[in-house]
Parts: sequence; structure tokens; C-alpha cells
Amino acid sequence: MTRITPEALYRLLPAVHRLRDAGEGGPLAALMAVLAREGAVVEENIEQLLDNLFIETCEDWAAPYIGGTIGYRALYEVEGVQVGTRAEVANTIGYRRRKGTAAVLEALARDVTGWPAHVVEYFQVTATCQHMNHVRPGHALAPRLSDPLPLESLDRAFDRTLQTVDVRSIQQTVSRRSLGGRHNFQNIGLWLWRLMARGSTRMPVTAVDARRYLFDPLGAPRQLVNLPLPEATITSISRPEHVPGDISRRALDADPALWYGADRALALYLDGEFVPVSRIEACDLSDDGPGWNHSPHTALPEAELRLREGTPLPDPLLPPDPPNAMIRIDPVLGRIAFPDAETREIRATWHSGFPGRIGGGEYNRARTLTRDPGQALVLYPGPDHVTLQSALDAVAAEGGIVELTANEVFAEPAALRAGAGTEVILRAANGLRPILRPGGPLTLEGGAEARLALDGVTVEGAPVEIGPDGDGASPATVTLRHVTLIPGLSFTDTGAPATPNATSLAVSAIGVELLLDRCITGPIAMDETTNAEIRDSIVDAAALVPRESAAALAISGPGLEGDPAGALTIRASTVVGRILARVFPLVSDSLLHARSESGAPVRAIRRQQGCMRFSFVPHGSVTPRRYRCQPQLAIAEAVAEAEEGGPVTDADRAQIIARVSRAMRPGFTSQRASDPAYLQLRGVAPREIRAGASDEGEMGAWHLLAAPQREANLRIRLEEYLRFGLEAGLFHET
Repeated sequence: MTRITPEALYRLLPAVHRLRDAGEGGPLAALMAVLAREGAVVEENIEQLLDNLFIETCEDWAAPYIGGTIGYRALYEVEGVQVGTRAEVANTIGYRRRKGTAAVLEALARDVTGWPAHVVEYFQVTATCQHMNHVRPGHALAPRLSDPLPLESLDRAFDRTLQTVDVRSIQQTVSRRSLGGRHNFQNIGLWLWRLMARGSTRMPVTAVDARRYLFDPLGAPRQLVNLPLPEATITSISRPEHVPGDISRRALDADPALWYGADRALALYLDGEFVPVSRIEACDLSDDGPGWNHSPHTALPEAELRLREGTPLPDPLLPPDPPNAMIRIDPVLGRIAFPDAETREIRATWHSGFPGRIGGGEYNRARTLTRDPGQALVLYPGPDHVTLQSALDAVAAEGGIVELTANEVFAEPAALRAGAGTEVILRAANGLRPILRPGGPLTLEGGAEARLALDGVTVEGAPVEIGPDGDGASPATVTLRHVTLIPGLSFTDTGAPATPNATSLAVSAIGVELLLDRCITGPIAMDETTNAEIRDSIVDAAALVPRESAAALAISGPGLEGDPAGALTIRASTVVGRILARVFPLVSDSLLHARSESGAPVRAIRRQQGCMRFSFVPHGSVTPRRYRCQPQLAIAEAVAEAEEGGPVTDADRAQIIARVSRAMRPGFTSQRASDPAYLQLRGVAPREIRAGASDEGEMGAWHLLAAPQREANLRIRLEEYLRFGLEAGLFHET
């Protein structure tokens, strides 16, 4: 459809009116511009009405209405998650035609939850007697112990080992440690991968020495995971290459081309050149004293190699054997070993597991990468600036944006400074994960009414310090969005915090409005006048032993241990460690995992102001009034139940409090920031915490994933698509 422009509409007027209008300053031309703008709005709306007739192009609000024409039943809305009804409505008719088949159940699980899924029909892996007229050679009761690769999937999604009948209900299973009730003829298992594959494209590697390297530029061991391939047909059942599962050493050895490649889960580049798969060898490179197991030896000349092995020299008339120059990769530890000292630049593409899109990375952040008209934009690296600091200095006086445009480790000092009334932003371009290694504190300074922001970057080895400028003026606002300030400042070679309990973010400026949005950070020390909002983020005290992190200080004042932080607003976040603040205006849908041998784990100086709602707040905390918080709510219910049988003494009340407090604790899959399932709630965690938020989601930073709602939607759909007589169970592979 041709767009109506002001010029085209103006030319429709008679020439006499246009000449007269030009002489009077163009009021008709201005009117035509207004009419054209409003006409464009109507025209666009007409086009959208046509698009709304089709599920592929309709707006989100129209998808349920299109589904209503085919009898589609709407599910619970999941806000903020890339899960919707569009794909399910588009495939509903096809699903109904193949209702009850394993392929439909698997595709349905993917569409409804947004998680990769695999369906297991347990009658196929239940041990049965075979009829001699229908012998199934692959239906062997005992596994082949000589082939260890299939045994790696034991008690997991792709386990094909036969087991005897289990008559317990498959729906009673809540974790992989209690997998009873699966193997029976009427049972269907739906395995879900909740961790996404977080990519790192052509990132620098960490050198241990001239021959040994780590995939992770932060120096932590990483379990590499698969980048899922699309399935060939809609009627097929997923295989390991179709899900973001862990890559094992034996799997990489069995078929390197399935996992290694320029468009696959991992790849190596030397001076920008792709290393072919023929040079890659899977190996166990775990620690062996000061070195690594099975590190490749230096490539020897062919004659010397034959002499050492005691084998005859090759026939000169035959083609030579390939050189002994294999590069060994350990996908379990994320390690690389070269046969010789490597002098070329080494980069790697790899993927690791992570629960969600926080802390920065190569996921889509386009919605937050805005730019005001006339705002300066400086790209770095670029021809105009040789250092990052020079790029930041270029926008310090008038304000502007410095955008990092490469997956690099920027090991150079940097300081953000903003003049009075200006805004300075240091951010990563969309789809990138740059790392700042400043060598000293990364300082953020600003004059009066200045605004500073970090977006999409990872800071390693140093804290971020927010302070006044040279004249003593403080910035008005500081925003950290999609930022990782590594808990413990950096990682050791085992993935532990290198500097336990070290402050990651220090605010010494006065009166700063601080916002942390989808960030991961270590302990925070802020001035008492700071007003901080923590949203969809993780604050980790990062003790050397993870279970001791809850006893360390996570948020407090910048001075002695008794100094409080400012006003804290915490929304849908996880804080591991003790908190001491001036006031809590609002704590909602959050998980404050803290303990203290003496004193309150979470303490507010002013208790008359603020509110805590739908959150986990440790017993014994000194806080404002709480509404439906745990374990307080569970304690009140247990006491009320005990009072129905008669008066409850103080001793009985203390016993109830101790019993409920021990049971009502959050359980995490891992509390180490370098692990894939970082602060992910375990399946055996109390349901009051896993589904105790205001929208019946889980408390804490992963509230944004809406995991309980997604599982509830899948169970609703199974009632419609599961064949009569069958029973389904949901299992978390990750």
C-alpha cells in the first residue's frame, strides 16, 4: 500500500491555492502535514487489522481470539518470559490430529513452557519377557558394561537401560534423587531443560601456560553445553543434539563433528582461522599434580617418533602418516591443551548453562539500548580512540554513550566521569559480552545532577566505586543494568571466589539514587544517604565456603560492620548474606538468605516505615511489618494449629519456631557463581518458597522465569492431549 506523504497530499491542491499559500507562509502545507500524519496512523491501523487475521503476524493480544475460533483454551499469562500462546495456537490443529503421540507431547511441552523437552515412553524401557516370534535384540535386560557411553545417561532423560516395573505413581517424583515410579507401562516422562545455553562467541581464552588454556576468559572451569540443533521433522523425538545438555568427554570423542564446528557448540580459532575438527581430540584433562592429565606431548619428527615407539620407518613410496599434533579438549572442565607452545592468538566459541538472562551476555538487550536525539555515541574499539579511557573522556564534559563493540577483555584502567547535568553511559553493544579488567577500582564520578550508567559489561578483578567528583559534588543517579560484578572480584582455578567477602560495589557519594537491574554482584557497601533499588538481581556475600555466605555481610554501610546502608528497595531479587539498612521502603517477591550467630540476620534501623511482602525473611530479623512472608507465615499457621488443641506454652511455641525455621529454608542447586545452576531453587525446596511470590511464582531473582506457572500450564495441557489410561510425570534434567 502506498504511503500518504505530506508532499503528495499537498500536490493534490489546485496550483492557485498552493501559490497563495506560499505567499502567506505555508499554513496549508502545515495542515497537510498534520492530515498526512493522522492518515498514516489510520493506514497503519488498517494494515495491522489485516495482519491480525493471521496467527503468524497478529499482535499478541489477538492470539487468544484467533485461538478461540478453534476452541483453544487460554492458559495462565507468563509476563516477561519468551513464552506465549502464538506457537501453540498455530500448531493446535496439527496437535489435535496427532493427539496422544509422543511427538505431540514433546512439541507441546516446548511450546507451552519454552524449555527444550524430551518425551520418554517408559513401556519401551521396562523389562519384559519377549515372545520368540517377535525377538527384539535391543531389548536386553542388562546393559553392555563394555560400552560406557550409554551408561552416562543412567537415570537421565536419554537413559535406555531396562529396569523392572515400578508401581508407584510417576507424579509423586519431585527431583532426580527420587525418581521412583517411572518404569511402568502406562507412564510417560517429560524431561525439561531449564538452563539455557549461554553463548560466548570468539572470546579470548585464559592462558595457564604456553600450552594449556581455559575456555572461560574469567579463568573458571566451565562445563560446556550443547547449542541445540533444530529437529528434522515435527514427528521426530529429540536426541541429545537437540537439547542444551552437558557435553561429556565420551560424547565428544564418539562424534566430534556433532558438537564442534563454526556453527556448533564449541570452536577454536588461531589468528582468526578456524581449527578443523580433524585436529580436535576429546580427553580427560583433570588435574594430575601440578599438571593436567593426558596433556599432549610435543609433536616429534616422524623418524624420532618411530624410533621411540620401536616401529619401523614408513615406506617412502606410501603417503606419510598424519602429524602428531592433535589439540585436546576437555568439555567437562572447559580446558584446552596444545601439543606445542602456542604463539598465535587463541579465541574460542563455546556455550555454558545458566538459568536466565541476567548479568549480561550475548542475549537480546535491544529494549534497553536507547539513545536520545543528539546524544553523542562513541564506538570503541575504533579509529578515533586508542584507549578506553580516551573514549570515556571524550563524552565526560557534554555527556554521551561509549559503546563496546567487541567480545574482548579490556585490561586497562577506566573511570567514568560526567559533568554537571550530563549523562554518561558505558555499555556493551547488543549481542556481545565484553569484560572489563581495570587493574584497580573502576570509579564512577559525576557532578551535580549527573547521571552515570553501566550496561551489559562484566567487571573482573576490581570493585566499582561510586564517589564525588573533584569539587565534592555527587551524581544524582547511577544505573547498573545487565552487569556482573563477580562475587569475590574474580574466580580461582577451581571456580571459587578469589577474594572472599570483598566489596564489589562501594558507594561513598552522598544522596545517590542507585538502581541495579538484572545484575549479579558481590557485597555492596553504600552510604547511609543512598537510596538503592535492586530489581531482578543477585547480591552474593561470596564467602570461601558457599554455605557460610549467608553469615557474611551482603549489604551494609561503607564503614565499620555496624554502619547501616541507605534505603533499600528490593524487588524479585536474591540476597545471600546479612543486610543492615537504614530503612526498607519495600521488599517484594524476594529471597533474603541470611543467618547470624548473634544479632538479626536482616535489620532495619527504622521499623515504622516500609513493608515486606511475599518474601523469605529469616526468623529473628528486625524489619518493618511483613505480609505473607516466610517462615513467619508458616510459624503462625503452625502455632494456630497447635492452639486448636489447647493453650500453647512458651516452650511449645519456641519448639514450633525452631522446627518450622529448620524446615522452611531455601535450598539451592548451587551457591557458587561459576556453576551453571547458580542460586537456582532445588525441586525439594519448600513449596511455600518455590511458589510463594505474589503471583504464585518462586521467590528470588529467578522469579522472572515464572517456572511454576510454566509447569502448571503444561499440566493443564496434558489433561487435554494425554491419551486415556496414561499418566505423565515432569522431570528437570537441569
